[in-house]
Amino acid sequence: MRSSLDCIPCFIRQSLEAGRQICHDEARTGHALRRILRKVSEFDLNLSPPEMGQEIHRILRQEVGCDDPYLQIKKDSTQLALAMAPQARAQIEQSDNPFEAALRFAIAGNILDFALASAWDDDKIQASFEQALRHSVDTDMVARLRQALSGAQNVLILADNAGETVFDRLLIEQLPEHLNVTYAVKGSPVINDAVAADAIEAGIDTVATIIDNGTDAPGTLLHHCSSSFVEQYHSADIVIAKGQANFETLNTADREVYFLTQIKCPVIARAYDYQVGDWIVTTTPELAKGQDTVTENTGKDR
Repeated sequence: MRSSLDCIPCFIRQSLEAGRQICHDEARTGHALRRILRKVSEFDLNLSPPEMGQEIHRILRQEVGCDDPYLQIKKDSTQLALAMAPQARAQIEQSDNPFEAALRFAIAGNILDFALASAWDDDKIQASFEQALRHSVDTDMVARLRQALSGAQNVLILADNAGETVFDRLLIEQLPEHLNVTYAVKGSPVINDAVAADAIEAGIDTVATIIDNGTDAPGTLLHHCSSSFVEQYHSADIVIAKGQANFETLNTADREVYFLTQIKCPVIARAYDYQVGDWIVTTTPELAKGQDTVTENTGKDR
């Protein structure tokens, strides 16, 4: 997904909020922001927003002098998720449709995102989980994913945020037992995206094989990823991509990808006829059809 002019002020706002979240030295944050402003002024809007996000957070890590400035935030969100997991697991097991219930909690976990909202918001986090079993989702797409998984052998799950991994584990527990599950994290820290240590802390290693994608970019920028990851990506029977950054980087992928995310960005909402706050279960082919419909309705040339 290409960036838009609306992304530019968002890049700056995120940079300032993130800088203040991870650094209490205003002069250092200001210096980082000036470097970021120069980068943003030269940014090619034909690239996806996560590509600018990669540059922003490389600069912030350099200025702060820390390889993983969100480490404590990641630990806090994982501990919160682990504390909530027993209750969520009980609700899943008591559900008439445990797979759908687990998938809903996996989407609810996407609220633990500190890219678009740098500050911790207990009320938003709590609300996301309280409505997990009630929030509107495309149940036909949920059933379609479940059917596809029953006939697959290998599934690749692309992780998003650290705390979210705990709820991804609950989803993996509901997958068909015959599946070989591979869980891909980032190759090195960026924002509060999960790396291998975060996935292990969440217990993912007990239910899946953990690999990394070889890069520090938000989402999945295939041209930046390691060759071994790209091979896994192309050879998997099913790819499930968690979170908005994976949506932004793979929404026009040349293979079918299933997306599970919350829509937090008005630019994405407008582009795909969603509303901010929607919970999405969709695929790359469905997105392509939706784009055709939006184009027809707006009367724009394709």
